[in-house]
Amino acid sequence: MPRRLATRAVVAVLLGLTLGLLAAPQRAARADLPLVGNVGKVLKLFGIGYAVSELAPSLDKFINKLLAQHEAKIRDATKVVPILKVGGGDAAVGAAQVTGPAEQVRQVQAVAQLDLEVSRLRGRALIPVSTRKGLTSSIRGVDGVGVSATIKFKL
Repeated sequence: MPRRLATRAVVAVLLGLTLGLLAAPQRAARADLPLVGNVGKVLKLFGIGYAVSELAPSLDKFINKLLAQHEAKIRDATKVVPILKVGGGDAAVGAAQVTGPAEQVRQVQAVAQLDLEVSRLRGRALIPVSTRKGLTSSIRGVDGVGVSATIKFKL
C-alpha cells in the first residue's frame, strides 16, 4: 500500500508540474490567439479531476484526521469526489468530502456546484450526485448525503 501511495503522489506532482508548464503565462506575441489562454484553463480543469480521482482516498483520510484533531470527527461513511459546475460537463473545479450512510455514500460520484443569484444575494449550492456526466440545472441529489468539507483549486 505505501508503494501505491508513493506512486500516486509522484503522478500528482508530475501532473502538477506539467500543467504548470503548459499553463504558464504566454509571450505577448501569442496573446492574440484566444485559444492559447483557454488551453491552460482546460488542462487545469481536467487535471484537477484526474488528481482528485487518484488522491481521493488519501484526501479523505487527511480530512478525517484533521476534523478529529478539532473534535469534529465524522461518524458516518465519508468519500472524496470531484466538484463539477452545473452546465460545465465533467470539468472539475475542486474536491468535496461527502458523508452519510455507507450505502448512499457509495452512490455519490461527484458534487454538483450550482451558483445562485437572486437580486443582490449570491449563493452556492453543493449537491452530492450519482453521476459525473451531463450535469444540468435539473440534477437530482443522493438522499441522506451531505458535504462535510471542500477543497478548491484556484484557476
